[in-house]
Amino acid sequence: MTNQEILSTKDRVIKEYGGGVQDSFDPELLRAFDLADKEVDENLRKPENVKLSPDKIRLSGDGIFFTIQGEGKSMGEPVVFLRTHICNLRCVWCDTPYTWNPKSEAFWTESYELTPQEVVSRLEEAWTCENPKKEKTVVITGGEPLLQKEKIDQLIDLMPDWNFEIETNGTIMPTKKQLLACQFNCSPKLENSGNISAVRIKPEVLKALNKADTQFKFVVMTEADVEEAERDFIIPIGLDTNKVVLMPQGVTPKEIADNARIVVEITKKKGYRLLSRLQVDIWGAKRRV
Repeated sequence: MTNQEILSTKDRVIKEYGGGVQDSFDPELLRAFDLADKEVDENLRKPENVKLSPDKIRLSGDGIFFTIQGEGKSMGEPVVFLRTHICNLRCVWCDTPYTWNPKSEAFWTESYELTPQEVVSRLEEAWTCENPKKEKTVVITGGEPLLQKEKIDQLIDLMPDWNFEIETNGTIMPTKKQLLACQFNCSPKLENSGNISAVRIKPEVLKALNKADTQFKFVVMTEADVEEAERDFIIPIGLDTNKVVLMPQGVTPKEIADNARIVVEITKKKGYRLLSRLQVDIWGAKRRV
């Protein structure tokens, strides 16, 4: 994809979204394209504040919080989220730009580091479900969690009585331990993300995930997006169609519903699963929920 084609994609996305999210809720809760014209004070842009250390886990400002899973296989279940910092992709519609976008002040100022042992302690403290029969579950999200995959392995070893879910963009190979022990919510990125195909399509990673306990979530806005998912991912890589989920893009209930109506008929025809974003339905596009 040429630079001009990338710009055209971004323009299309921004146009379809009517210019961003400021009109609908808290202007601090922005998507990546809302930050296009932002500038961050040079005094805040300190690389040491966002680097990844070999012996600690870098968390985003959201850190660790108890909630329900809003997407994917365990939607509606109580879980503890662990949101990591830094991502290797640059999705124009991303609603967590504070985890990776240098045009977000929060990217430079909010993240912090904990040792794996400290993370375990905070996860245990955060789990406040009173049902003794409910299995403890941690959802590791980002950013892109697998940038810190070696430390995730340490968490798995330290927490044998917990279930692990990892939310990943499908471009970084998980460890063997993770492929055996974790459930993956993989969200391969389409052209509407604004990332070039060479960085967002990694067949060998997706084939490995396809053999594991994985659900593949494609963020869609049009029937063409569904057709692209089939053309570039599902058919050539051989993804299990029973693992495919379509999620309408959106950060408000109305936006999600509008996009769902566009793709619902092709979803029925193709036999995929259409899921909303439960956390948005309940709280809107707020953080730490």
